[in-house]
Amino acid sequence: MKKISRKSFLKLASAAAMSGITAGALAACNAASGSTAASSAAAKYTPGTYTATAKGMSDITMTATFSETAITDIQLDLSGETDSIGQAAKDDLIKQLLEAQNSTIDGVSGATVTGDAVKQCMNDCITQAMGGTAVAAPEASAEQASGWRTAPDPIADSEIDKTYDVDVAIVGMGYAGLSCFRELAEEGKNVMVLEAMPKDSWWTVGHDIGHINSEYLKSHGVPEVDIVEFVNNWMLQTHGKANASLVMKFAKNGGSTVDWWLDKINPDTLAKTRIQFWPDNEYTVHQLNNGMHYYTGTLEWWENYWENPTSGEKNNNTAGQLELKDLSWDNYNYVEENFSDNATALFGTKGVQLVMDGAKVTGVIAQDGDGNYLKINAKNGVVLAGGGFGGNKEMMDDLLPDIKRLFTKDEDFFAPFGRDGSTIQMGVWAGGRLEGDISTMNFDSMAVPDYLPGPLWVDENGQRFQNEAFAGPEINGFFMARAKRGNITSIYDSTYETQILRGFPGHQAFEYDMPAVVEAMKGNFEAAKAAGAEGANGWYCADTIEQLAEYIGVEPAALSATVEQYNKVCAEGYNSDFAKDPHFLNAVAKAPFYAHVTTPSLGFALVTTGGFVTTNDQQVLNEDYQPIEGLYASGNTCGMRFGPEYITPIPGVSIGMCLTLGRELGKYLAAK
Repeated sequence: MKKISRKSFLKLASAAAMSGITAGALAACNAASGSTAASSAAAKYTPGTYTATAKGMSDITMTATFSETAITDIQLDLSGETDSIGQAAKDDLIKQLLEAQNSTIDGVSGATVTGDAVKQCMNDCITQAMGGTAVAAPEASAEQASGWRTAPDPIADSEIDKTYDVDVAIVGMGYAGLSCFRELAEEGKNVMVLEAMPKDSWWTVGHDIGHINSEYLKSHGVPEVDIVEFVNNWMLQTHGKANASLVMKFAKNGGSTVDWWLDKINPDTLAKTRIQFWPDNEYTVHQLNNGMHYYTGTLEWWENYWENPTSGEKNNNTAGQLELKDLSWDNYNYVEENFSDNATALFGTKGVQLVMDGAKVTGVIAQDGDGNYLKINAKNGVVLAGGGFGGNKEMMDDLLPDIKRLFTKDEDFFAPFGRDGSTIQMGVWAGGRLEGDISTMNFDSMAVPDYLPGPLWVDENGQRFQNEAFAGPEINGFFMARAKRGNITSIYDSTYETQILRGFPGHQAFEYDMPAVVEAMKGNFEAAKAAGAEGANGWYCADTIEQLAEYIGVEPAALSATVEQYNKVCAEGYNSDFAKDPHFLNAVAKAPFYAHVTTPSLGFALVTTGGFVTTNDQQVLNEDYQPIEGLYASGNTCGMRFGPEYITPIPGVSIGMCLTLGRELGKYLAAK
C-alpha cells in the first residue's frame, strides 16, 4: 500500500470530512465534495428544509434545503452579529458551504466566532437531513477545559514545502508585530513576519494611541508628563502587579515611538487625526481624590468616520471604504517599498508550531492558505505577537475562571475582536509561563451609565450603591459587576449642561471635548422633556423626584430618600457614604429632573490584554522563571503590563504600549 504523508492525509480528510459526523456515516454515505458529483451519488438525505441554531456573537439561525443528494439552498440569519464583521461575511460563508457541500470550510478572516457557529449549524442540518437529531455540544468538563495546552506531534521536515532562513521571525502583524518588523527592517536585519489575515483584508484593531511626551502632543499644546509620576501612578492602578520595567520603557520611549510611527503617515491623513479629551475645559479634572491620575495623550483616528473638532466637518463613510487611511497601512507600505531585500511579510499565513532544539526555540512552522507548511529558521529569535485569546472559548473558560465565576446563567464571554489564541498556545507548548492574573479589556466590568462621573446612580430599588467617580469607567464597572443584575439609572437635575462637561480622560469616558457629542447628549435631555411619561429611548423628565420615580418604575419614597441623602453630602462637599470626589458631587436639587435607565450586563470585552511572563526585554520565561532561549512575546501576547485588569490612565494605552514595546524589542533583537 502506498504510504501517504501526514500533510496529504490532512488535505484528503479536509476535503472529505463533515465535522461532527462519524467516519462510519461518511463511508456509508459515500459523500461527494461538490454538487456535480453529488448528482450521480446514491440518495443520502431526506429531502426537505431543516433549521439549526448556534451561538456566535449572538444566537444565529440557519435554514438549509436538501435534495436527496445535495444541499441546494442555505439561508442565514446573522442579524445579531457585528454588522461590519459577522454580517458582512454572510454571502461568503453561504458560498463556501454550498461549494463544499459540508461544513469543512475556511470561513472568513476576522469572523472566526461567527464562522464556527455557522459550521455547527451546517453540521446540525446535515445530521437532521440524514435522519439524526441535532444535539447541542456538551459543556466541557474541568479536565477537558485545558485540552488546548496539549502540544500536537511535531511537524516533520518531510512535510515542509519551503524553508526560509532569517534573523528574526515574527508571528502576527498587529501593532506590536508591525512596529517590531519596521524597526528590524530599518536596522538592516533579515526579518519575516507571518500574518494570518489575507493582505486585502488585513487591519490592526483599534484607533487610539495613548502615550505621553511626543512632539505630536507638544505641538498641540499638551503639557509634558513626569515619567516617574506616570510609572508610579500606573503601578498604583495595577495593584503593583505590572512589570515596572516594561511600564518605564513605555513611559520613556512612547512619545518618540509615536513620532517615529507618524513620520511615514500621509500629511493629509495626519491632518485629520485628533487628540481625544483635548483641550481641557474649565471642569476637567486630572487628579482624583483617591490619588489616581488621568492624562491627556490619545492620538485618535477612524477608518470610516471622523469629525474635525475645530470645523465640525464630518466624513461618515457608510460604504465601508477607507476615506481616512489606516495608519498601519502607511507604515507597512513604507517597509515594503524600502526594505524588500531584507523584510518580508507573508499574508494569509498562520504560525502553527515553534521549532525546538531541546529547550531552545530556533524557528517557527507556518501554514499558508493552500495548506502548505513553511519552516522559518530564526537565528536571533521568534517573536510571538499574535494577540490574545478572546476568540477562543476553551481558553477563556480555562484561563479566566475568576471572571467566569461572576457570570449569571445568562452571561458569557463575548469578544468581537478577539484573536484565536493560537500564538499563546504555541508558546505554552514550548514551555512558556503565563501570568497569574490575565487582564482583559472589560470582561469583568459592567457598562457605566452614560460614562459620566457626575450624576447620581441608583439601582432598581432607587438606592445609591457605589462611588460614581472612583476611577475610569473600566474600574468603576467592577462594583456594578458584583451587583444584582437589573436597571441602573443616572439621575440629573436641570444643571445637566455643566455636569456632562465635568469629567476626566478615561477609556470609554464621555467625550466632553467634542461639540457634536455634547450636543447629541443634550438632545437626549430635550427629547425626554418633550416625551412625558413615555420617555424617549430610556430617558425621562419630570418636575418632581416622586413623579420621576414613577416613570422609571422605582418606589417614590425610596428614590426621594436617596436624593435627599445625596444632596446632603453634596452640600457638605464631603461624601461620607462612598467617598466620592468633591469635584463630581452634583446635587439633584433644581427641577426639572432627568433619569436615564440602562441595563448593563457582564461578559463583553474587546480583547484580552495579558499573556506570558517575560524578562524586562520581553523574553518568555519557562515554568521555572528561566528565559526560554530564542522566544519573545510582545503586544497582547506579552503579560504583566496591566496587572489583573486593563487600566487607562490614558485612553488607548494598549496600542501605545504595543507600538512602543514592539519597537523596543526590535532594537534589542537587532543588537544581538
